[in-house]
Amino acid sequence: MVKNETYLQLKSTLLAPKNMVSTFVKRAIIIGLVGIAAIIILYVVDVSNTCPIKQINVLNDVKKYDMTKNAELCDDINNRIIQLNNQCGIEIEILDCG
Repeated sequence: MVKNETYLQLKSTLLAPKNMVSTFVKRAIIIGLVGIAAIIILYVVDVSNTCPIKQINVLNDVKKYDMTKNAELCDDINNRIIQLNNQCGIEIEILDCG
């Protein structure tokens, strides 16, 4: 009788972690798939190319130019400012590269 009870206890203890692991794995897979779907949707919608984000990127590059005074960087920033002004209707002044 003791062996039978011990066997049942051992069997139930060994089965419980398998259920926990499979639940964990299922949740991890679901979270991973949702994350991948969200990334694909954001890429397709092209959220990273919205006007405010472009403006922040240009302003950060203007700060870099102020520190380095690199002429090539200035030309690149001016081209991006012109595109940003045309696409978004923003009035950012063009840098003086001279």
